[in-house]
Amino acid sequence: MNTELISRITGLSDTKWSGISGAVSEIIGLDIRTTPGIVKVHQKLSLISATSSESSSISPSASISPSASLSPSSSQSISPSASVSISSSASISPSASASTSPSSSVSPSASVSPSASTSISPSSSASSSPSASTSPSASASPSSSTSPSVSPSTVLPATAISGFIKIAVSASNGYSIWFDSESGKIWVKDTDDVITLAYTTVPTSGSAGCLGAYEYNGFIYWATENYLHRVPIADADNRWSNISANWKEFEVGDADFHPMAIQDLQLFIGDGNQVAVVDEDSVFEGNALDIKTPHRIKCMIPFEFDLLIGTFIADTVNRAQIIRWDTVSPSWNSSDDIDEAGINSFIRDDNNVLANCGKYGRIYFYNGTTLEKQYRIPGNYSDTAGAVIHPGSVATLDGIPVFGLSNFVGNPTSLGIYSLGAYSSSYEKSLTLDWIISENVTTGIEIGAILVIGQIIYVAWKKGTIYGIDKLDVDAKYTDAHFITKMLFQNDRSLSKTLMQVAAYYNSLPTGTGFTFSYSKNGAAFVAMASVTNEILNEVQSQETVPDIGSLQIKCKFDVSGNSAPTMEQFTVDLE
Repeated sequence: MNTELISRITGLSDTKWSGISGAVSEIIGLDIRTTPGIVKVHQKLSLISATSSESSSISPSASISPSASLSPSSSQSISPSASVSISSSASISPSASASTSPSSSVSPSASVSPSASTSISPSSSASSSPSASTSPSASASPSSSTSPSVSPSTVLPATAISGFIKIAVSASNGYSIWFDSESGKIWVKDTDDVITLAYTTVPTSGSAGCLGAYEYNGFIYWATENYLHRVPIADADNRWSNISANWKEFEVGDADFHPMAIQDLQLFIGDGNQVAVVDEDSVFEGNALDIKTPHRIKCMIPFEFDLLIGTFIADTVNRAQIIRWDTVSPSWNSSDDIDEAGINSFIRDDNNVLANCGKYGRIYFYNGTTLEKQYRIPGNYSDTAGAVIHPGSVATLDGIPVFGLSNFVGNPTSLGIYSLGAYSSSYEKSLTLDWIISENVTTGIEIGAILVIGQIIYVAWKKGTIYGIDKLDVDAKYTDAHFITKMLFQNDRSLSKTLMQVAAYYNSLPTGTGFTFSYSKNGAAFVAMASVTNEILNEVQSQETVPDIGSLQIKCKFDVSGNSAPTMEQFTVDLE
């Protein structure tokens, strides 16, 4: 009897053909770190659904007339304070529709901000009514503010969040702020997980999508293509006011990236090939550092006493730089060129910095001077298949770096929220795919902003024209948690073998839970296996033999029931 033993899963292997002992070719939704030696099922991610106020008003200078009302078709008028709350499910009526209400009016003395209200109903379609109007003397100012009031709520579909949120800020006032990268909408989540559409950015020129944001020195700053905007943190709740829209204008006006980082008590902002800065006295300088074109600044992160800058030229140019700058010298201190199509993001790993570079799953380690290849997210990469980690798709959960892998083209590997770390310094770091978005798909998606609040992870995502924000669901396990082994018994590849048994040894097996085994022999599709439970040894074992084995992979799925799931101690595969 020849036995393959996995006493401890050590994470993802680089490929299904090789890797360190205990590594597997696929692992999704499983926790291998919380209790070393025990494999558990992660909680699932659940979608945030939307709600809107049944009536709302803008004060103090703008008022909504009494004629603004709910029509028989249940459409609603939503002010900038349209709210969203967490729900495990949302019900959408096929006949519902969304429109801009024609009955809202603004008094002649009103000053209307760019985030003036719109009307949304529970629907997948929207239209604008030509009869909506303001009086001739109403004025629109991008820096004006509103103080919306919120009334009782009615559930709307999750598609009320209508754009891809790539940047989010967990603010010191207890709110988290989510910035739409496409429309300029700004959503605010309170401590009760109620989300409000607090403001919509309308810059004087350039696109309105948010390209970077940060809290600094009593303000929330966010950047659109040409402008830097800000609001006092005291006013950045679900009723934004005192907004300084178009606060400062950028010198370059990058259309895609305005990363932000704090170092030396200053806020640094990437702007094309320049670095802008805001100091403690709110003095803005548009060009504190310039780098060589055609490089553009895509991501930034503090490192020791310096600032690291990651550059990008174009998706078709395999050349990028990591630049280290002390923030005071007129030029950078050191740089390192790499042959990758951009530095996509920096990943904080305690005092270390990792960088995702290019489109082929590579993660580099920064040694203080240069980038060194460190990890590779396994996948089938090619000219037509690539994936990236967006700058805002990184966070830290319980001391472990987590990041979202997004499709660039061709879906080269499973997409979702990965983690990279170890239980302690005594263990080797491992890479695992821990969470799948609520759509329960691992292809055709992009992961946007990730925030960790306490031990709860929030994730923004995009699937085609559908957008959402997920939250870790503490009341339900992920239902498709599994791992797939590497190719087993490769030393005996030329011999015909018989699969005798697959066994999972469990630490706990709650009622309604279990393990499902399946096998793939000689590269064929996976075939399910019947199994039986041995309660004396706490073992679930397969009941059939499989002859003519050349190459072999085994899949083990963890069967859950609500918030209950089995935990595994050991896994064995026996051949003759």
